[in-house]
Amino acid sequence: MKNISLALNSILIIAVAVLYYLHFSNTNQVIEEVEEIQIVEEPVVEVAKIDSKIGYINVDSLQDKYKLYEELSNKLNAREKRYERELSGKSAAFEKKVMDFQKKAPTMTQFEGQTKQKELAKEEQDLYEMRDKFAVKFQNEQIKLNEQLQNKIKDYIKEFNTEKQYNIIIGSSSVGNMVLYFDEGIDISNEVVLGLNEQYDVEKAPKEEK
Repeated sequence: MKNISLALNSILIIAVAVLYYLHFSNTNQVIEEVEEIQIVEEPVVEVAKIDSKIGYINVDSLQDKYKLYEELSNKLNAREKRYERELSGKSAAFEKKVMDFQKKAPTMTQFEGQTKQKELAKEEQDLYEMRDKFAVKFQNEQIKLNEQLQNKIKDYIKEFNTEKQYNIIIGSSSVGNMVLYFDEGIDISNEVVLGLNEQYDVEKAPKEEK
């Protein structure tokens, strides 16, 4: 149950193309006597490259300086401390009851002792359930505030990029990288998947027996 984090991813785009074609011709002479060899070099064909404008955001710096991040972090920390205070108070009260029971146990009847033990066991179980309930509640609040922060940042980046026209904006932090925005025109996912599936089909095709 700690601070909100943003996780990040990285992207590489590489295009390489080189084509060579050799053409050999012989004159009308005896086969073993090669009078002339001609090498015809075709012009290099270049694969179209994607001209991308890339933006970079230091997420750690953004977290340190963004006022909303500080506000949400303080709000989350306050809730965490409130849960801890409430749980700590009830735990202290329970421990006091246990110590009190240990002092009085020798003077109690067997029935009284067993009854008190059951009460304390039930109270202890309630404390465990409260702890788990607080943990789940805090986790849900953390996710909600994290989503609020990310949506706020991404919405602003879209608006910001209407003027700046970056094709891709990458965020980087001490915990990793992530893409905060990308132009769908540079998405080559379908092409790559198509090629991979074609390769898969070739590899899985029945082999002809020799």
